[in-house]
Amino acid sequence: MPPNYTRKNGFLELGSTTIKLYVVPPGGEHAGEVEREIKVPWDLGYDVFEKGRISPGTVSHCLRTLREFQQQFPEIPFETVAAVGTAALREAQNAEVLQRILWEDLRLKIQIIEGGIEAFLLETGFRSMVEAYPTALFDLGGGSLELIEYLTHASTRKTSIPVGAIRLHCQLRRTRDMCEYVREGRRKVASALREHLSDQLMAYDTLLGTGGTVRAITRCAGREEFEIGEIQDLIQREIHGPIWHDLDPHRRKLLLPGLIAVEGLFTTLGVERILYRKASVKR
Repeated sequence: MPPNYTRKNGFLELGSTTIKLYVVPPGGEHAGEVEREIKVPWDLGYDVFEKGRISPGTVSHCLRTLREFQQQFPEIPFETVAAVGTAALREAQNAEVLQRILWEDLRLKIQIIEGGIEAFLLETGFRSMVEAYPTALFDLGGGSLELIEYLTHASTRKTSIPVGAIRLHCQLRRTRDMCEYVREGRRKVASALREHLSDQLMAYDTLLGTGGTVRAITRCAGREEFEIGEIQDLIQREIHGPIWHDLDPHRRKLLLPGLIAVEGLFTTLGVERILYRKASVKR
């Protein structure tokens, strides 16, 4: 590290849709807070949920991106960066290839966390924002959906479900038409939720939702609270044409499967409304 830089901490999250770098000062008034957050899209989720493996192009893109991070932030010693991989890396048949390349080239160690750990990190990060019990929070990502139930101040229940916007898109991309896409998507989401959710799941009028898809829904709906009728209306509008024309290209094809997954929470759990809240593993 150059002598004129103040050392900072770096954290990496290798998710299904993006590589995320969080820059955190180690001391001072803002110690522990995220000072900068940088997101770079990549095709990991599409590789893994369609073909089961990380493509050479995606490996090269990841290595190139991390080298650029290293040059951009010389105040972060990369051998000290904590890096985690989530759903897509958990399922990639050749995840060890990416891990080995990043270690040999950058001395960067990637820890691939299980769904239960991912849910635990989300639970821990959001706990301070819980205002009443019981409360339930879900995070819909590219490969999985984490559901956290805060039953009491000292008791929680965590479930990781293999439902995600990229996973669903890859499962549905060869359907004949958009009507079949939606119909089959609804069936897959309902089946996965019924299979993985506990019979002891409490009844909730309101769910708290976080993640890119829920954030996009609030943008389309124009408010941070929405009901099933609004989701179904957005699904119909998206079938007939883009409802958000300036949505980032790498998220364009994820909006419809994300809407279908969120609709499934309404129909399966019987909730009346979903409220968007900003929460993530990074906390």
